[in-house]
Amino acid sequence: MEMVNISISKEIIERLKIIEGVNVEAKLVYLLNSGFVSQLRECESNILDYETKYGLSFDDFSDLWNKNQIKEKHSHEVERDFMEWEGFQLERSKWLGMIRDLKNIESEYG
Repeated sequence: MEMVNISISKEIIERLKIIEGVNVEAKLVYLLNSGFVSQLRECESNILDYETKYGLSFDDFSDLWNKNQIKEKHSHEVERDFMEWEGFQLERSKWLGMIRDLKNIESEYG
């Protein structure tokens, strides 16, 4: 792994003391993971809102959409919901991938 030197102010170093981790790298990995998990939870909350609204998973909704079996499919609200829901599904996958990748880095720093 390529190492990069960075400068961190004393104020930031002081605040990092309360963060879990044995060294600065481990603390940064912990903070990144916390941020990624927070973003994932926000995505999942938005997905749950759509699942509750339509009573379906995205995959089931998408299947019905492709079969033209969604009531008012071409209304502004339903089309917008479909696009946003699909976006949250993609974002969820992105955050899960970032968390998975970070686990490999985390094992190096404890």
